[in-house]
Amino acid sequence: MSTMILRPVWRAVLLVLAGLGLIAGTAGVAAAAPTPTGSPGAVTVMTRTGSHGAYLVDGQGKSLYLFVPDANGTSTCYGPCAIAWPPLTVPDKPTAGSGVNAAMLTTVNRTDGSKQVVYNKHPLYYWTGDTKPGDTTGQGLNNLGGLWWLVSPNGTAITAK
Repeated sequence: MSTMILRPVWRAVLLVLAGLGLIAGTAGVAAAAPTPTGSPGAVTVMTRTGSHGAYLVDGQGKSLYLFVPDANGTSTCYGPCAIAWPPLTVPDKPTAGSGVNAAMLTTVNRTDGSKQVVYNKHPLYYWTGDTKPGDTTGQGLNNLGGLWWLVSPNGTAITAK
């Protein structure tokens, strides 16, 4: 069987296992990352204020997280991790929205060739457990190899649960 056929099969298997809670900490999560609005490929990172103070969100208001094991702007979240915590990717350059320091907003190449959005050397991710703008259910989770935190406008982890 070719690898082109195996990839969708393995993705389906992982999604079923995640849905059954057989991949630690992924019970009930969906597989798809939020789709950015605006022009094709346009991604805006901005801030939102909630119970955790000001934190980074995408242009649709979906919360963005950092993964503590990532170092120096390089992602360590692949495979089942990237299914549960989809990386925020962009085909070109992200746009700095309200409350975001444009100088801290960059990208890093992932192993699949996509460009992941990085803020202050922290690759950014969604949590599939967040279902609507303003959800922060991934805050402080110890999941798939490390801690996950919301990101403050100054580029540091918000570590209050």
